[in-house]
Amino acid sequence: MPVGATTILGGAPVWLWVLFHLVIFALLGADFFLTRDALSPATIERRSYGLTGAWIAAALLFSWLMARVLTLRFGLEYLTGYGIEEALSIDNLFVFLVLFRAFRLPPASQRRVLFFGVLGAILMRVLMIAAGIRLLQAFTWTNYLFGAILIYTAGHLLWKSAGSQQERAPRWVDWLTTKLSASGKDHGTRFLTREGGRLRATPLLLALIAIEGTDAMFATDSIPAVLAVSHHPFVVYSSNIFAVLGLRSLYFTLAAALERLHKLRYGLAAILAFVGGKMMLTEVVNVPIWVSMIVLATSVGITALWSFLSEPAAIQD
Repeated sequence: MPVGATTILGGAPVWLWVLFHLVIFALLGADFFLTRDALSPATIERRSYGLTGAWIAAALLFSWLMARVLTLRFGLEYLTGYGIEEALSIDNLFVFLVLFRAFRLPPASQRRVLFFGVLGAILMRVLMIAAGIRLLQAFTWTNYLFGAILIYTAGHLLWKSAGSQQERAPRWVDWLTTKLSASGKDHGTRFLTREGGRLRATPLLLALIAIEGTDAMFATDSIPAVLAVSHHPFVVYSSNIFAVLGLRSLYFTLAAALERLHKLRYGLAAILAFVGGKMMLTEVVNVPIWVSMIVLATSVGITALWSFLSEPAAIQD
């Protein structure tokens, strides 16, 4: 179906936007209702397997639909962008694991923090995607800026991977804990409590703020990486949102295996360096989308296998 007068926002038909959000809200509802009464770690993990499969299946079906409705090129761009975002999100999950250990949150509380954290991440990423696309359209030099950010991040990931230091919570989390009037007690799933007549933040609220701050920092890398693949607003938006919304169930699916995936950061660094170089050389070299897909799959596959064949990394609270 050609994109013409019946389109809205980014060259996609109105009905495709509506369908996308209907699928998103349906999966969010299923995620919430299927896990709200799950208290034991085993139950949460078991249900997360099915939800993760549902998110991934929906995302893959949407790539087929996009190829049919828009073009094959946009379908492949969407699939590559979704794959990049999913791969980079695993590094985000490492930090989530450290933060939850630092705040000593049980799985039921982790689930609540991630649900609201993901909702906040959607709003933030919508704004960042819109700003990024406008910048790329208005200023060609933005390609070089985004490319430099990605290459710098690749180097930082390599430095972290090659170092022998243990994974730990970011230092600004310690500052946040000391600056906010926080309760040191466990208050279940409440974000605020009253102690001595004063309203105090619970560890749950501190964890939520830390999760949102962490995602904001990761978004400055992941969104330029997807923009290196496509400048189509609907492609960038839908691939990013699908990956981010599936992050909650993916965390509980991979939580037990995260320490085994410590070598994956080398693969993520390779992906970031590749897409960063692609952005900086966009006026000189036209890299086909299938090359990006091969680089993505190879980088993740090799380093995941390397991780499982080597000793697990230590993660510090």
